[in-house]
Amino acid sequence: MIKGILLHQGESNTGDSLWPAKVKVVYDRLLADLHLNAASVPLLAGEVVGADQQGKCASMNRIIATLPQTIPTAHVISSEGCSAGPDHLHFDAAGYRELGTRYGKEMLSLMGIHL
Repeated sequence: MIKGILLHQGESNTGDSLWPAKVKVVYDRLLADLHLNAASVPLLAGEVVGADQQGKCASMNRIIATLPQTIPTAHVISSEGCSAGPDHLHFDAAGYRELGTRYGKEMLSLMGIHL
């Protein structure tokens, strides 16, 4: 049973203002191909390494933040405070764990489970 779809933006198209529309195409196709209802299968999209961690692609987070305007069932998962690796493109292990925890908490909340 599919309860949600997780998405994490890569760095290859940072600054692409058409990104939300491109994500919508993929999301809509997934829903159609899998015969899912958007109202019951939200999209959770995580931010990239943030400016607070000197993220090289942190400017993309402004675009990611607009995703719910294009996909009403989208929820943006903050990366603020998630520690980065030395390349400032990727999270380190602790950063990934924290971001994963945030994805999980948001999904549980959407399912009506509050910790």
